[in-house]
Amino acid sequence: MDVATNHSVTLISIIVGLSLTALLGNLYRLIRDRKRVAWDALPLAWSAFLLLFVLNYWWALVGGLAGSQRFTSVAEFGLLLAPPLLLFVACSAALPSFDAGEALDMRSAYQNERRVLFLALAFYQLSIWATIILTRGFVWDNIAILRTTILVLILSAFFTKSRRWDWVVVTLVIASIVYRIAIQPVR
Repeated sequence: MDVATNHSVTLISIIVGLSLTALLGNLYRLIRDRKRVAWDALPLAWSAFLLLFVLNYWWALVGGLAGSQRFTSVAEFGLLLAPPLLLFVACSAALPSFDAGEALDMRSAYQNERRVLFLALAFYQLSIWATIILTRGFVWDNIAILRTTILVLILSAFFTKSRRWDWVVVTLVIASIVYRIAIQPVR
């Protein structure tokens, strides 16, 4: 691994760490102030998905599967930064952040932030596709089918605007990421 690759992996790991900090920090604040929170399981389910999703992305990064060793220009490096930045946005939007002392309705907060969450996840999938195509060429395999399925499900939730459908989507994407983690090779 050369110096540029080491630095890129370090920077991306910092952004991934900030994503987990945003997600887990918001969860901690909700738990800490639980008496003022009107709980809703749907954003918690999306948070569980994101936790698995971020950990899988980080594992791919460390394993050299995220393209970090294949960039040859600053533009490609910029594209390489897009997925972790989009994960940060998704993690920040998954659970509500609120000021101390204010009552919080998680259902209402989810309705306000769901579009940001879904757009960040959709653009994440598109940026992963772009990175793969630039660094490895187009490959249509089981993982590509899984990525495409997740993208289609997330876009359908974005356009459908139905809580019931959001539940179907989050259930299917959690199953998808659990499957992906189960088959991810250790290198």
